[in-house]
Amino acid sequence: MESINLLNVIKLLEWDYKLHYRIDDFPREADRQFKDIVKDFIDSKITQSVTPVYAVEEDLQYDLQIRVESFEDYEASVVQCNLLNGRSEADFDVTEPDRLLEPVSSGTEPSSHELNIPRLPNPKLPVDQLVNLEYKKRAVTYWRNAVKKKRLTFREVQRSFGKVTSIRQLYDWENLRHYGIVDRKITKFVTKKSIQEAPHYKESAEACVALVRSRIAEYGLDCLWNADQSGFEYEMRPGRTLETAGVKHVEAITQSENSMTHSYTVMMAVSPGRRKFLPVLFLMLKEEKGVFGPIVSRTMFKADNLYVTASTSGKMTKKLYLEWSEKVLFPHMEERCIFLADSWKTFTDQDSVIELRPEKLEYEMLTIPPKVTGQIQPLDVSCFRMYKGCFKKISDFVFLHDLTVQVHHRDVILKLHSLLYQQFQSPRFENLIAEAWYKSGYTDERFMYVNPAKFMFDKLKGSCLHENCRDIVLLVCGWCKARLCCHQFYDAHHFCTIYLP
Repeated sequence: MESINLLNVIKLLEWDYKLHYRIDDFPREADRQFKDIVKDFIDSKITQSVTPVYAVEEDLQYDLQIRVESFEDYEASVVQCNLLNGRSEADFDVTEPDRLLEPVSSGTEPSSHELNIPRLPNPKLPVDQLVNLEYKKRAVTYWRNAVKKKRLTFREVQRSFGKVTSIRQLYDWENLRHYGIVDRKITKFVTKKSIQEAPHYKESAEACVALVRSRIAEYGLDCLWNADQSGFEYEMRPGRTLETAGVKHVEAITQSENSMTHSYTVMMAVSPGRRKFLPVLFLMLKEEKGVFGPIVSRTMFKADNLYVTASTSGKMTKKLYLEWSEKVLFPHMEERCIFLADSWKTFTDQDSVIELRPEKLEYEMLTIPPKVTGQIQPLDVSCFRMYKGCFKKISDFVFLHDLTVQVHHRDVILKLHSLLYQQFQSPRFENLIAEAWYKSGYTDERFMYVNPAKFMFDKLKGSCLHENCRDIVLLVCGWCKARLCCHQFYDAHHFCTIYLP
């Protein structure tokens, strides 16, 4: 008997069920329990059977519902359908890739993943999908006929390659897309030097992770913080829309053209300890003179979870970084602070920061090496991307429904960030931050987290739950799970602190 690889069986089952189910980011507990039941069932059948061949054959015949009496009958039916062999492929130097072969074996007794039963192709797949890439290449080469320097007829090709069904199929196989090669947009240009230095970047990243893990082992998680900045356009518009095919110029309405070319900066800090976020979010808005005027300072929107300042560019400067350290970071630290940040020049200049730290606070700065922040900086791994995505969904809702909210106005921006930052601090999303530290390599425990965007914005049905309100739902509150319209969330300032699991 030919051997079978259990991983191939799992793949066949995936083909059977992928049209009816979707893989989640993390399996539920019920999924894990059912997996254990299936695994125990398979292991017990393998262990209990004296001759694994017949025991597993019976199980497969029952569980996979093969409509034949035995595997020999099944093989005969497959041969009749021309799935395992062509008509006269042996005449054309047939090699191993033409057949459905058994996995490479050691030649000794079957291992725990190698059983002496036939490998079964997925009967639900059409014949064309059962042909492997090597078979297609050789069929096309034979069809081109380099000796005669002209293409053979369909009948001539089919005599040697019985799986070929039409001349059109040969042209399709000849096309590059059937070799897995397609036209793709270049997303990044790199130099040869950067490729040569890639191993060095990897080593520096591993050294940084090792250093941070040593600090965690010595001082724990609560004192470790990662901070970074990210730019937000004043008006975040999607870059694509629907239009008639062939139209060269596509125009879209904007609330302010100027707001689409200017940005402001958000500074966020997260920790793997018991406090996932700093209580205060730091925002740097763009102001012509770099400061807020007296009237603006007195009348603009204020919130306890925001610290708002300004610069002429809307970007972080050394002065603003020192202000963030003194007004936001240090007041919320306890006995020790280990600050993890990227290699931005202003971050690495720590002499001025140390002068501002409280006397009783033990402070240490750890620098993430350049070129690797996307892999080992927690805020870059997942946090900022999700936060910005949720902010953009709220803006898109305003544009889509043509609401009167001017998303590029200063007070609107501050109010939205205050509400959204409070949503992210819900206990429901705590594991998102812990998972980001795990993915960056600093912790060993993995967490099942709730995606804020999916929880708040996916599958919104019905209308707002507030009394006498029938407006379209904007989001589901991450704290109390209430379905809220734009009015109830934004205008009524739904700053929720009541958590309902």
